[in-house]
Amino acid sequence: MNKEKLRKELRTVLSKIDNVQRSEKAKLCLVNLIKLLRSQGLLSKNIILGLFAPLEDEINIISGVGKEIKTLAFPSINECGEMVFRESRFEDLVENTSFKVKILEPSLSNKIVQPDILLVPGLAFGREGQRLGRGRGYYDRYLENYKCITIGLGFNDQLITEIPMEEHDCHLNWVVTDSEVIKV
Repeated sequence: MNKEKLRKELRTVLSKIDNVQRSEKAKLCLVNLIKLLRSQGLLSKNIILGLFAPLEDEINIISGVGKEIKTLAFPSINECGEMVFRESRFEDLVENTSFKVKILEPSLSNKIVQPDILLVPGLAFGREGQRLGRGRGYYDRYLENYKCITIGLGFNDQLITEIPMEEHDCHLNWVVTDSEVIKV
């Protein structure tokens, strides 16, 4: 199956998760993520956590993570059109369209940082660290040179057996869902 057809199927799957289910699944995912970070000794360090302001169909764990980790960073675009992460609290994000969709982003005046751990969104994830994004390539380009921990974050409904991977597609170190934690 090609990526565009798969993206369409996953959008349909995600659209069928109602707000109550989405909230419950997000809580379970947060518990799994915190357990993972704790088991790896990553909550005791003064880490910078890179995460994303979720789109309507994405998992939202921001308030829970913000209680556990002091320094958060969110994606932004620099003057060269490349994705970077800027330090910010969620409540300080502003609506912008620099990623060609309306999302919440940090102010361009915020400090650019490299996260120690990066939570990566996706439409689908595989058990071997594969990820299907939304098709614009921002995360794959960023991940090419990123050498720290990457964690795909999503609902169990987004775990699929076959994701077509191309040479530029990057694999993740972990995948965390509402029902499991997968080490790659």
